[in-house]
Amino acid sequence: MNKTNEAIQAMFRSPILWGGLASAGFYAWIHSAASGSGFFTRYCAGHPVEYVEVVMFLVGFAALVLRAIDVSGQFRGLADPLLGPIPGGGQPVEAAGEMIGRLRRLPQRRQHEYLVDRLKKGLAYVCRRGAPESLDEELRYLADLDADRAHASYGLVRVAIWAIPILGFLGTVIGITMAIGRLSPEALETSLPTVVGALGIAFDTTALALALSIILFFGQFFVDRAEGNLLAAVSDRVEDELLGRFESIPAGPDGQLVAIRKMSETLLETTEQLVRRQAELWQASIEATQQRASQIMDSAGRHLQKSVAAAMVDSLREHAKTLAEAEAAASEKNRHHSELLREALGRYSETLAAMQSTLVDKAEVLGRAVDATGQVARMEDTLNRNLAALAGAKNFEQTVMSLAAAIHLLNARLGDAPAAPTVQLGASRRSSQAA
Repeated sequence: MNKTNEAIQAMFRSPILWGGLASAGFYAWIHSAASGSGFFTRYCAGHPVEYVEVVMFLVGFAALVLRAIDVSGQFRGLADPLLGPIPGGGQPVEAAGEMIGRLRRLPQRRQHEYLVDRLKKGLAYVCRRGAPESLDEELRYLADLDADRAHASYGLVRVAIWAIPILGFLGTVIGITMAIGRLSPEALETSLPTVVGALGIAFDTTALALALSIILFFGQFFVDRAEGNLLAAVSDRVEDELLGRFESIPAGPDGQLVAIRKMSETLLETTEQLVRRQAELWQASIEATQQRASQIMDSAGRHLQKSVAAAMVDSLREHAKTLAEAEAAASEKNRHHSELLREALGRYSETLAAMQSTLVDKAEVLGRAVDATGQVARMEDTLNRNLAALAGAKNFEQTVMSLAAAIHLLNARLGDAPAAPTVQLGASRRSSQAA
């Protein structure tokens, strides 16, 4: 942002800009109907050389006006208190740095003034030396530099003062050449007006150039003189502000002690700076070493990571191969066990079929036994009824014989069953006992 402001300020202080604007306005006025006179048209717009002369004059004149405004403003700034009064006994040299900071806080438009710039340079000299000795010689040197700078600031004006008469002579040569070219000995009377017009252009350009250069020359003289007075006033003000402001080393033994003390302080400060610089170098070296070590560790870590990854890949590959083999062996073993289990299940199925057949046979026998048991029950019932009838008829012996025959018949039927279960006729025995 500061650079932009400086560029804008430099553009507004440019004499070429203001000279160009003045030239445009001037010729716009000449070529308008409001001029009301042919004087400016003849001497300022009669030939292209006159245009160039007027433009260069206005640029140089703008440079003089801007310079005069700047000098006038610096004259007004000489009365401003910048560093304050000088205390009794002087100020320490260390206060010069604070004064430089105070001057740098001034507005930007004042930073290029002779007074402010020379005060800053003088205070900087005191800061560098650490003592105010030889300050007067430094101030005279700075005054010479400002005089050279002031002289260089009029370079554009001097170029315009030199170039405008040359342009006038060029216009004269062009006009005479045109007059000679238009001169005709055969028709002298008819060509004489054109020749006179061409000679008029030649003398007009020269007259305009001489007049404009004289104006610029006197303008430069007055502005340069005013700036010289400004430089003299600045030199006096700077000497009043700086000479005698700082503590100086007295002459004699005390002065030598003070000088030795100053030298010791300077040596101590230089040593501190060297130690600080060495510490910074060591710190930078340590940081570089740490950075290099970090890079090496990162590289080693990446290499180790790659190695571990490769080893893990190989190990996983071997482990996968082993697992595949174990899985194949387990699958083969499971297949063998499955075949054995299938065979055992086949044998068990055959055994179950045989047992089922046996159970079916036993169920048939049991069914026949149940039928026989039902028949026995019916026979027992019949027997009971018969016994009851016998008891009533007094034919007990015949009844017993009939019962014996029935028992023999029952034993004959039961003997046909191969493994008939034993049937206990408890109820029959109880009936027999009762009988």
